[in-house]
Amino acid sequence: MKRFCRLSKLWKSLGALTVAVASILMCGQGNAHFNLDLNIRTIHVVHTKEGLDVYIRVPTPYFLAGFISEPLADGTVIPAPFTYNRVENDNLNHYLSMNQIANSPLEFAALAAEGLHIETEGKTLKPEIIQMRLHTVLEQPPFASLDEARSSLTASSLENTSDDIYVGETVTDLLLRYQHDSPVNSYKLSFTWNPKLESQEETANLLLDHFPGDTRIFRFTGTLNDPVEITNSAFAAFATFTTQGIIHIIEGWDHLLFVICLAIGAATLTGLLWRVTGFTIGHTITLIMGFWGYVPSGSWFIPSVELGIAISIIFVALAAISTSKRQSDSFSSFIVTLLIGLLHGLGFSFVLHELLLPNGAHLWKSLLAFNVGVEIGQVAIVTGVWIVLLSLKKIRRSLLVPARWAVALPSLAIATYWAVQRFQSVMATISS
Repeated sequence: MKRFCRLSKLWKSLGALTVAVASILMCGQGNAHFNLDLNIRTIHVVHTKEGLDVYIRVPTPYFLAGFISEPLADGTVIPAPFTYNRVENDNLNHYLSMNQIANSPLEFAALAAEGLHIETEGKTLKPEIIQMRLHTVLEQPPFASLDEARSSLTASSLENTSDDIYVGETVTDLLLRYQHDSPVNSYKLSFTWNPKLESQEETANLLLDHFPGDTRIFRFTGTLNDPVEITNSAFAAFATFTTQGIIHIIEGWDHLLFVICLAIGAATLTGLLWRVTGFTIGHTITLIMGFWGYVPSGSWFIPSVELGIAISIIFVALAAISTSKRQSDSFSSFIVTLLIGLLHGLGFSFVLHELLLPNGAHLWKSLLAFNVGVEIGQVAIVTGVWIVLLSLKKIRRSLLVPARWAVALPSLAIATYWAVQRFQSVMATISS
């Protein structure tokens, strides 16, 4: 996702540069016609349980220019729908009829929606128009990320203005819903528009496919009259969710601190294996149960689990600075970490539920991959900690105790702070 953020920022910069160039171009007479003052199309494809939601920003001339008639005998042309013509300084200019658009916004949006074709499993999906907004090129809201696309469709629009607006000065944002009887794994996307505009073959198309757990970015040039195929393979899904599992165990500070304290509290390698095995079995069980909803559904449940995770860190931190060989190598350590693992597995399931659609494509592979990723991250952390402990032991065995305290005490302080915060959250939820 960091790569995606960098690419989004780059795309914003390019968009801003394009807008600046467009503003210079619009000082001349060329803007009065169906010229491509802005030749960037951005498409966000969001996978849902029932099909696809598509957020698209397209320069308005793309779907209106094709409706203009050939010049008549008197040199005039029949205007495109929702537009009118005006001759100014011997130039034929095309304006949007804002009153018509305000009176029939769905019909206007349909002209754009009809030009986008999405096909899956040999079936062409029909779009349902959910939202539409018009913006000027110079005042268009950002559209590079999915959150920005959603915001742009709730932002102020040009639909209620009565000002004369050149067609070429505007972009149209749409949210289209493509229903399917099951989640869509792969699809073909194309446009039927052929507005015959100058430089249309240089159109920059940015497609962001928001498949559960990942966002992939595709760039295409041209009109896209020939379909492009977007495939989310089983291998790609497995790799994506393995990565997500690794990221979550490493970037999830509560889980990270728990695993570190778990590792430093083991007196021997055998004790460490007992602990890791118990934790693995425990969180695997509840990760699956939590994902499928076999847990309480009350609003108090999630904050209660988070409170329990904070308390578990306090427990292992205290155990790490009071460990003995007899305690840490016994079978009881396996039972304890298994029980604590049940708690952490619920925390993992909450995150996974945000990434992965129930009944989505490659569900079990993705579920398994996420758990594998968690294990990879956990093993990497434990291995690193154990190597450090062995190195300190070789240097001087007496260094092990202060090293454990140096890690456990800050972890204990942080976990105590979290526990207080989360306890307050639980009480607020219960009392509301």
